[in-house]
Amino acid sequence: MTALALPRPAAGLPRLSLGVFLTALAAILLLLWTGVPLLMAVLWSLVDPDKPWSYPDFLPPSLSLAQWKYVFTYSSIGRAVATSFTIAPLATLLAFVLSLPTAYALGRYRFAGKETLKLLILLPIVMPGMVIALFLSRAFDMLGLSQSLFGLVLGHTLLGMPFMLRILATAFEAIPQDLIDAARNLGAGWPALVRRVLVPMVLPGLFAGAIFTFIASLEEFNLTFVIGTPTFETIPTVLFGYLGYHFVRTNAAVVSIILMVPSIVLLFIAERYLKTEYLSSAFGKL
Repeated sequence: MTALALPRPAAGLPRLSLGVFLTALAAILLLLWTGVPLLMAVLWSLVDPDKPWSYPDFLPPSLSLAQWKYVFTYSSIGRAVATSFTIAPLATLLAFVLSLPTAYALGRYRFAGKETLKLLILLPIVMPGMVIALFLSRAFDMLGLSQSLFGLVLGHTLLGMPFMLRILATAFEAIPQDLIDAARNLGAGWPALVRRVLVPMVLPGLFAGAIFTFIASLEEFNLTFVIGTPTFETIPTVLFGYLGYHFVRTNAAVVSIILMVPSIVLLFIAERYLKTEYLSSAFGKL
């Protein structure tokens, strides 16, 4: 009796596994989730005011830079960009300075209540932003910090510190104790230990924490609106001005792109430098 031979797959054609299919599906969904809103924002920012974009047109009938010219001419977007890019770096630097001792203690020492403290650090992230802004505004009024650049920097620092603290603490915790012990056995003092062991190992975590803190400051609206407006305007306050009662979609699209571009650039930089090889290079500096 002759057995029937099943057809064999053609040579050279890879078999599509379930993992590859799910990965490709997730990538396509993520691309649609992020790419479509970005594309819509770009199209709305280029709508010709003389030829409005409305249903049933699938695409704008005409493209123009008139919306960009209007925003830069008749709004305070230039001053808002300068204010945002002044506050965000200062808040990031101050968050690092204030977070470093606590992050080192959380990462390197064991003490009672450590896990509880880690959860408490995240409270500013999970609490509604307007609630935090209202309570801080009262305290800042009493201290004379409202309507001041230092008050805004301090407020943005407080909101960005949870990112810096947790990421830095995780970076310190990931340092093998054997490396520190070996450096001490070889005669390394604290300056050499910090320069040759701790800094190279923590640098990727510091870089990641700085990016998250910078983006959080750049996109913060509630605190800036309550404490700084009308003396100070940032990119989000200008954006929400166009999203208010008189909803102007085209102008809001222009400001939203101005706000998104730095965040996207920073994320690409993080993807470029926060690699496993970057962390591994720290071992080569020991």
